[in-house]
Amino acid sequence: MANIFFGISSEKKISQTIENWISIAGTPDVFAEKDENLKKYQTKLLGRYDVVSIDEALERYPDAEVWVTYRKADNTARMLLTKLPPEKIHFLEADLEYRKGCLYLGNFISYRKDNFSPCCITGRCPVVNTSGSIPQRLKHWQDYTTELIDDIRCGRPNKCQRCHLLTYGFWRKSVKLDEISFGSNQPGDVCNFKCVYCFSEDTMKRLKNDDDGFTTYEILQQLSQMPEYDTEEFTVRLANGEFFANRHCDEMLDILLQTKWKIQLISNYSIYNEKFATLLENGRVKRSTTSLDAGTRETFQKIKQVDRFDKVVENLKRYPLDKTRFSMKYIFLEGINDNETDIDGFYEIAKEIGGNITLSADENLHFAPWTDKMRELALRIIKKAKADNIAVLSNSAYINRSDAKFIRDSYNNA
Repeated sequence: MANIFFGISSEKKISQTIENWISIAGTPDVFAEKDENLKKYQTKLLGRYDVVSIDEALERYPDAEVWVTYRKADNTARMLLTKLPPEKIHFLEADLEYRKGCLYLGNFISYRKDNFSPCCITGRCPVVNTSGSIPQRLKHWQDYTTELIDDIRCGRPNKCQRCHLLTYGFWRKSVKLDEISFGSNQPGDVCNFKCVYCFSEDTMKRLKNDDDGFTTYEILQQLSQMPEYDTEEFTVRLANGEFFANRHCDEMLDILLQTKWKIQLISNYSIYNEKFATLLENGRVKRSTTSLDAGTRETFQKIKQVDRFDKVVENLKRYPLDKTRFSMKYIFLEGINDNETDIDGFYEIAKEIGGNITLSADENLHFAPWTDKMRELALRIIKKAKADNIAVLSNSAYINRSDAKFIRDSYNNA
C-alpha cells in the first residue's frame, strides 16, 4: 500500500522527525504540499522524495493512505475530505478523529455567573449549572464536555444531538479549552445603548449590583495567573454589554496587554479607548464586530435609543481596524430599517471602514424567516459587495437556515 505524506512545515523538522513517522506509518512514496508552496521544492526533499500537489500524488497513487504531518491540521483535514474518504486520512501529529462534532465543542466555553455552555448558539446549546472557584468551574466544563463528546462518539443520546451544526468531520479527540466567551451574564456588565432587540438588558439589570459572583475583571485576573492558559492559542471573546463602558475596562485592557491571548470583541464603538487601539496595532485582536443596523442617524437613534451615530462612525474610522478581521453587522428589523435609504447608507459606511458585512435577524423572533422586502434588500447589498470584493456573511446563531442559504447562494451567484 502506497503512502503519501502531506505537509512540509520545514525541511529541518522533516529531517528530525521522519524516522519516527516512518515507524508509525511506513515509508512515504511521495510528499504532497499546498499548491502555493510547491515552487520551493524543485529538487527532491531530503534528496529522496518528490514533492507534488495532493492531486498529482493521488493520481500517481489512487489507493494510497494519506498521512498529514501538521500539528494543526483542521483546515487540511477539511480539504482532504473533499478528495478521499475519511478512512484514508491519518494524522502523525494532530489530535483529530472522524466523528460528529462542531467548531465549538471541546475547546470553547460560554461563561456565565452561575452556569456555562460548551457552545454559543443561543437557545440550542446545553446549559450547565456550576459553582466554586474559577479552576473548579473550568474543571467542571472539562469533565462535562469530555462526557458529552464520548456520548456523541458512541451514538448515545446527548444534549447536542438535534443541533444542525453537529456534522461529521475530523474533530479533536481530547478536550482542551482554548476560547472563553463572556456574554452579558457576569455581575458588573453594562451597556450605554438600549437597543430595541436586546435580549440581555434584563439580565444586566438583575446583575448590575450583584456581588455573589465573579465579574469579568476578576475572571480575567485569575485566568492571567494560570500559566496553562497564557498562550497565543488562547482566545478571550468579549461580548458582554459594552466593554468600553465597564468600570473596570482599563484594568482589563491592562491584563489583555500583558498576556499572550488573542481577543475577539463585540462593541458598539461609541467610546474610543487608546489601549484597545494599541491591542489592534499589535495584531492581538483576532476579530471584532459591531452592529450598526442603520445607514442614517434617525434610524440609528430609533434602534439604539441614543443619539451616537456620528460618534460611532467617527470612532470606527479612527481605530486601525485593518489590523483585525472586522465585520459590520446589519440586523433586519421589520418596519424600522428595512428600506433602501438605510441599507445603502450602511453599505457606504461599511465600504469606507473596510472588513466584511454580516447580515442577521431579530433574535426575539426565534429564527423567523426574513420578509420578501428583507431578502430584496439583502440581495441589493450583496450585489454591491460582490462587485467591490467585500464578503457578505450570515450570523448563524440568529438567522433562519433558509435565509443563511439565500445569502450564501446569492453571493456565490452575484
